[in-house]
Amino acid sequence: MAIFHMNFSNISAGKGRSAIASASYRSGEKLHSDMESKNYFYARDVMPETYLLAPENAPDWVNNREKLWNEVEAIDRKSNSRYAKEFNVALPVELSDDEQKKLLLDYVQNTFVNEGMVADVAIHRDHSENPHAHVMLTNRPFNADGTWGKKSKTEYILDKNGNKTKTAAGNVRNRKIWLVDWDKKGKVEQWRKEWANSVNHVFEQKNMPDRISEKTLDEQGIDGVATQHVGVNGQRTEREKFNQLALENRKHKAQLKNVDEKIHNERRMQTLQNHLSFSEKRSVSQLSKELQTFVSLEKLDDKKRLLFNWKNSLFIKQAVGEDISKQMYTINQQEQSLGKANDLLDKVVDRTIKSIYPAIDIEQTTIAERRELIKETDSEKTIFTGQELKDRLAVIRTDILNKEILTFTKRPYVSWLILEKQEERTKNNMTEILFQKGYKIADIGRSKGSILRNFSEEKQDILKRGIKELQATNEIKNVVEVQYAGVLQKTFPDMAIDHVQMVDREKIYTAIVYFNPELKQLSKQDLKELKDNPPIKFNTREHQQGLAYLNGNLKIDDIKNLDLIRVLKNEGTKQLFIGESSQDPNIASEQIEQVTRAMSQENGNYEAYRKGNISDYQSVSYRETTPLAYLNNVFSSIVMKLLYIDESRRKKGLKETEWEMEKKKRQHEKQGRGM
Repeated sequence: MAIFHMNFSNISAGKGRSAIASASYRSGEKLHSDMESKNYFYARDVMPETYLLAPENAPDWVNNREKLWNEVEAIDRKSNSRYAKEFNVALPVELSDDEQKKLLLDYVQNTFVNEGMVADVAIHRDHSENPHAHVMLTNRPFNADGTWGKKSKTEYILDKNGNKTKTAAGNVRNRKIWLVDWDKKGKVEQWRKEWANSVNHVFEQKNMPDRISEKTLDEQGIDGVATQHVGVNGQRTEREKFNQLALENRKHKAQLKNVDEKIHNERRMQTLQNHLSFSEKRSVSQLSKELQTFVSLEKLDDKKRLLFNWKNSLFIKQAVGEDISKQMYTINQQEQSLGKANDLLDKVVDRTIKSIYPAIDIEQTTIAERRELIKETDSEKTIFTGQELKDRLAVIRTDILNKEILTFTKRPYVSWLILEKQEERTKNNMTEILFQKGYKIADIGRSKGSILRNFSEEKQDILKRGIKELQATNEIKNVVEVQYAGVLQKTFPDMAIDHVQMVDREKIYTAIVYFNPELKQLSKQDLKELKDNPPIKFNTREHQQGLAYLNGNLKIDDIKNLDLIRVLKNEGTKQLFIGESSQDPNIASEQIEQVTRAMSQENGNYEAYRKGNISDYQSVSYRETTPLAYLNNVFSSIVMKLLYIDESRRKKGLKETEWEMEKKKRQHEKQGRGM
């Protein structure tokens, strides 16, 4: 479980501390103190990973740890001088060593070094369960010529004539002006928040569910006692016991909260509740008993996931010959009740949409999109209007695939091509094993899994995993096909979608998400204009923001344009954005090259993570392309022919329909005369 632990402190002469001793302890190096004329050395079983990061205007000698901290102690000779700031931070155990290092160094560079500090970084890995880092930061800035700058200056308080003023005791009035904001009130809180954002950004890129927060439990709305950082020290055992009690305390409070939620469950459906008829309320009550959960949009999604996982586990038991008839009967009953509950809420959702969002064209949205919109309306207690409503729907449409897929599986959606490659690889692995005994994949179902007992435990495990993989892949395919079909048919109502391959549908879907998020119907002429003159979706400022985010210099939370956020979160549309930015005359080509390099490096780490966590993963590269080149490639003459049913085919179809109706009419009249 990801944790947040970050403590800041000062290394100062007033507390009897030595900058040299502190640096020696953290780095594991032997360092000589000029001021004390003595050496410091602390032996370590595992040598720390150490780095010195310096701003551009710092002199070369700062890259020598001993020289650096001796110079710090030499420039600050007061008895209460502060030599350095220091923080120690827990590194996420969910990441690899290299990923932890990159995360930390990027954070230190962007947060401290780029602001003028020298950072002495030491990563300690003495214990695998407690990777952490110590970072010492200089307090003084450097001047342009590489000499030490001042932390502050004294400013005299003048009267209206520009003369110095004095106190009643005759002392000249003055005030201290800080030349850097490193000691400004709230700065530590800002640095802590930026660390949490940096970690969460990496988790988000890797599609990992974990998140950390610099906020207290109260600020996060969590009722309970905060746990203590265990670390490696003499109080480890006591802290572990304390944390166990704290977690139990939190668990008991959560149970009480659940009871309270059950009492007030009606409030969780305020928007829908207003649009339920009396008979529908009775149905909700009955279905809640059958499903053993309160009927709400969120709860039904959870129920769908639970039933999927339960059924999957039962199929594996069936595959080795266990009798699962009773459990399957229960699941079938639950699925029937779930279907009724979803049908009921879908009707109420549409009724609610028409009431509170009359501007929305029901025919231009899918039921999944409308459900998500109601969820967000309930969650934020706000009815969205105007452009915000359009932006919300566009973002929902972009996120709907992963949201629906993650409802019943933890696997993020990558692309149709990868999905098919995974399915093919799984089938090949299973076929190779089954062929040894003369079986085929279909024989597993025909024999109700009894044939699996003819294989070794190792091969049974492979076949079981294969069964689960194929079931999950099939579920994902169903979701993707429905979403693609819904979006494409709304944009191209006359599309001969059955004749368009899924890979091409995916490319067209990406183009629609980028250029036509509102799903306006496009005629042949509209499509021709779109191909020949793709619209510019974003201005220069938004191009700069998006490129800064892709380059790692801006956080997604700092971008306010929801349309831009939506585009940057999708791999396909992200490349269209880079292509559009490259054609902006105000964007330097160096910026595009820098972003391309940063994304290439990031994708390398991402690919390594996916290969390690997604079975049979194979990379699919999205290459940079201009919108014009992309649209001309996607809507080529071959695809164009398939986008619309030929007029002659349509007229022929109408004539055949008229002939069939006339034929039935004559038969009816003939039967009437016979009677």
